[in-house]
Amino acid sequence: MTDPGISTPAGASTAPAGVAADVMLASPRTCSRFSRVIEAVLIFKDEDCGLVPVVEEGRPIGVVTDRDVALALATYEDLVNRPIETIMTTSLVTVAPTATLAEVVDTFARETVRRLLVVDAGGLLVGVISWKDVSGQIPAREVGRVVTQVVESPPRA
Repeated sequence: MTDPGISTPAGASTAPAGVAADVMLASPRTCSRFSRVIEAVLIFKDEDCGLVPVVEEGRPIGVVTDRDVALALATYEDLVNRPIETIMTTSLVTVAPTATLAEVVDTFARETVRRLLVVDAGGLLVGVISWKDVSGQIPAREVGRVVTQVVESPPRA
């Protein structure tokens, strides 16, 4: 990352160095489609996170967010006992562990999401990246650009 007190020479790249694997939370806790919503809520609490990947044989098939749970409260009286698949989001946004941080940032901006799943070449979940994980790795100008795009778009994940 460029030091804010040092100017970048003309023509020099301000692209963040590193790859997705450098900043991801490796081996995140997961649920299955048959897990109960309360299991995801307990993971949110225990791990201080807002997203739990839903996997089948190690491959992501959905995600459940704290927002999904909050919105479902108005729909389901017995929410905590319902299966995750009732409220999970199935449109997934993924990156490879070898994706550059510039590609990760572009994916956040293009897909207007706050978290990304990191999936290996075999389709197995290997990590999760939140916007917070990369924001300290990129120039402030880039943070502002992406945050504006994500904030001005409806939330997905």
